[in-house]
Amino acid sequence: MSIRHRIFPRFVPGIAGLVLALSAAAQGPATDSGERRGPPPEALAACEGKSAGAACSFSGPRGDRPQGTCFAPEGKPLACRPAQAPDR
Repeated sequence: MSIRHRIFPRFVPGIAGLVLALSAAAQGPATDSGERRGPPPEALAACEGKSAGAACSFSGPRGDRPQGTCFAPEGKPLACRPAQAPDR
């Protein structure tokens, strides 16, 4: 048996596994309902009953409490936008 016939079968499963793992990683994390878009529920709740521009704060995902203002892009719900939020 040649070297090619002994080595090739050993590497094919490893290479296939690597390709599969890399393609799964490139897709990013998945959730039950797909990728979350928009503000977190806490930011939406922080502006319930308020108007655009009102001061707000909410419990952030890292245990912080961002301060901001209620903001709603056209066609989107009113949510608390932290003062240090990036422009989108």
